[in-house]
Amino acid sequence: MTERVNRLIFGLCLIAFLFLEWDFAVLAIPTILLFEAMTNLRIPRLISRLNYATDGPDICIDENPLCKFDFEAERALRYTLSFIICMGFIFFDQTLWFLPYIIGLNLLLAGITGICPLLMLFRKAGFK
Repeated sequence: MTERVNRLIFGLCLIAFLFLEWDFAVLAIPTILLFEAMTNLRIPRLISRLNYATDGPDICIDENPLCKFDFEAERALRYTLSFIICMGFIFFDQTLWFLPYIIGLNLLLAGITGICPLLMLFRKAGFK
């Protein structure tokens, strides 16, 4: 399982749960994202360890010369997504009700195309 497939699944689930008005299922998504961000135990990595007994194929990624922060962009993405979903679903549900729908659509499109604008923004900002 790759990060791309993970985004696709999270996007589909978030949109389906919002459409079906399953509040506890919607709240499970930012909970999972926060857990993954805090512990760095990501679902795709765990599945790769179970399938291949490693973290997946060894891919040499060149270090970003613009790297300013010693923090992964994937972790920052997960923190940001969980924060935005909570803002739109829990705290300001009457005024910012559209935020979880936008996040779900963006995750779905990022899973389909492989291009995540927020992740690209974090990498340009200097995250690993």
